[in-house]
Amino acid sequence: MARMTDKKNTDGSDSGIDRRTFLKTSAGAAAAAGVGSAGMAATQEASAQSDTEEGWTASGSCWDCHQLCGQRVKIQDGKATELKGVDGHPRGSAGEGRDGTLCSKGHAQIEKAYDPYRIKEPHVRKNGELKKVSWDEALQEAADLFREFKDEHGPEKLMLMHGYDTDDMWTKLLMNIYGSPNKVGHTTICHGPWSDTWAWMGGVGRPWGDNKNAEYIINWRRNEMESFNGQWQPKGILDAKEKNDATLVTIDPRYTKTAQHSDTWIPIEPRADGALALAMGNVIIEEGLYDEEFVDNWTYGFEEYRQAVADKTPEWAEDETGVDAETIRKTAIGFAEAAPNCHISIWTGITNAGNGHKTAQNIHALNGLVGNLDRPGGHRFFKATVDLADPYGEAGVEFPANHEDVPQVLSDYEEYPFHHVRGLSYTVLPEAVQNGDATGLFAYWANPLKNSATQEWFDALDELDMIVAIDAYWNGMTRRADVVLPESSQLEKPMFGAGGPGSYSQRGWVTGSKAAIEPQWNTKPGFDILKGLSQKMGYGNYVPWDSKEEKINDALSGMGLTLDELDEKSFVFGDEYGYESWKDGGFNTATGKFEFVLDNVEAYVKAAEQAGVSTAPEYIPAGEFGQEPDDEYPLEFTDTFVEQISRGGDQTLDHSKELLAERWGLEHKDYRGNYLLINPEDADPRGIEDGNMVTVESPAGSISLMAHVTEGIKPGYVTTSWGWGEGSITPDEEGGNSMMLHSADQIEPVIGMADRHIKVEVTNGGEQ
Repeated sequence: MARMTDKKNTDGSDSGIDRRTFLKTSAGAAAAAGVGSAGMAATQEASAQSDTEEGWTASGSCWDCHQLCGQRVKIQDGKATELKGVDGHPRGSAGEGRDGTLCSKGHAQIEKAYDPYRIKEPHVRKNGELKKVSWDEALQEAADLFREFKDEHGPEKLMLMHGYDTDDMWTKLLMNIYGSPNKVGHTTICHGPWSDTWAWMGGVGRPWGDNKNAEYIINWRRNEMESFNGQWQPKGILDAKEKNDATLVTIDPRYTKTAQHSDTWIPIEPRADGALALAMGNVIIEEGLYDEEFVDNWTYGFEEYRQAVADKTPEWAEDETGVDAETIRKTAIGFAEAAPNCHISIWTGITNAGNGHKTAQNIHALNGLVGNLDRPGGHRFFKATVDLADPYGEAGVEFPANHEDVPQVLSDYEEYPFHHVRGLSYTVLPEAVQNGDATGLFAYWANPLKNSATQEWFDALDELDMIVAIDAYWNGMTRRADVVLPESSQLEKPMFGAGGPGSYSQRGWVTGSKAAIEPQWNTKPGFDILKGLSQKMGYGNYVPWDSKEEKINDALSGMGLTLDELDEKSFVFGDEYGYESWKDGGFNTATGKFEFVLDNVEAYVKAAEQAGVSTAPEYIPAGEFGQEPDDEYPLEFTDTFVEQISRGGDQTLDHSKELLAERWGLEHKDYRGNYLLINPEDADPRGIEDGNMVTVESPAGSISLMAHVTEGIKPGYVTTSWGWGEGSITPDEEGGNSMMLHSADQIEPVIGMADRHIKVEVTNGGEQ
């Protein structure tokens, strides 16, 4: 299909407004001007003001990293002019009586609401070019395309890709009714090797740390002070250090903001984390510091684990990790002696590697060893404990399961060496497109071009017969779509969610807000888009509500609440619940116990056999599943997160980019992309100075971006933040798309995770 992909924004939002002018004039920039860039728990003076002051009349629930931190919104003449946090909010504060705050991304939601780079009108492709049309025409065109696609290809060849969508009706519409079985989430580009492995072992995939009650916290390849799940996490760490005299250890090749707050920074060799974990287990067992009662009564496979670590001494691990044996021994003992008030926080630093599944297993074994699971200060099994009703049930709506009755044509792409246990992986889907097994795409706030194998995805998108997108921004994917349906931003629509993880360790909660302002330009909230699409497709009877507010009210009816009441309060608590839930019902595993060894998980047994790994913890060196630096590409690269910019959703926001430039002391440069962090030992022999444009090249491709020369990264290792450059929302695609360096054969073999550790060379000079 012919697709015009002009880099200029299709709706003409590049007309005469440059970023400097917008930064100086926008209300969003004024609102954000006082935001610090310290990363953790950015505070604001406004939080001390009374909500009864003139103008603070609306609420919000921040969705920038989908954590729903509560917001109060000042409205003047119908416009949002200022934001502040909600005191005591479970996501946005340290708990009862504590100030609610917002990070710089949370404050930036005003700038996002009025961002001139947003998609402002629905678009339909006509004669190869995207043209502005009415909502009625756009929705009708989308419905017609879906019908034609189903007749020609069958629903089994439609990929359903989602990111931070705000309404689940798309799954009901396009899976249950329309019949596509091909849901593609962000598990295989985010947390899969961690959440799956930990769920197999302990029954809970992401048992967040009970930070504020901890006495020993290890941030292991995670930078929790700036890459957090809401303000409650960094605030809890700071509380633990202040009130519990807790020890904070950071294990990371980078000197992160978490490392700056840590008692110990351990600059480990990249991807050698599994060796360190095994050595810590060796020390804890040899010193007799494990929880014998818990291990004897509540674990499975301990003897096999004991054998696995018997020869994994700190001295052995020193050679693998670059961490001296005494530091390993000290860390293991400190962790075990603090148990059960201790935990280990991990995320993409562990999962984005070919050996990530094994590393995650080795690390979680330490938690089973010291018995810190669902205990104060340990890994909390958070619960929502709120009595929400099923809104579909309340409305009398029942759905078919048509997606179960179609050929599963993409099942062949779930075989080794790709993955076995998580469904469809981003990284293998371009091959399915080239083979004709996937021929259409529905993308809801999802852009595969920034997530893995970018060049393969560019080629795949151009081969697809149909693309329908719901998004707020022009990017390489929306520019290639046949229909583009622009969704309103967070402040322009109702928001709602419930959970357990938060600053209240023993209470679940529900939080929500009405729209604070009207939808900007000619955009619509996601609910309205999906309802309109349902009607055009003949599925309108499945969406009986006239508004998202009505749907939320049906859900809240189980608690005797309305959205009006919740909006005023911002959050409401559920029932209290205790610790050690496993004492009543056991662990949610095959044996009812914590499992050191995964020989009871059928999918993993199959994967392990074909990959040639054990079901027990073991060390998989970096090169076994993944690239290793060599003479031609002597440096190791990966991408990371920064607090100022979300995972691809803030790269148009001028103030956010200014904060990032100021962070590296490069605000004087006429460049607002991402920055390559490189150690002087690697920069000097290459003639690279701070602020130089450089080229990063891998076997798959190359990118250009600006260098920041710093001692805060281990020699031999370079990194940048992701979501920039080619195919991104960044105006003029400034910066470098890190996944242009990645290819589809770089994949973790069990979950299908994109392996983002890439061998590269860096040279001075590059396009700006």
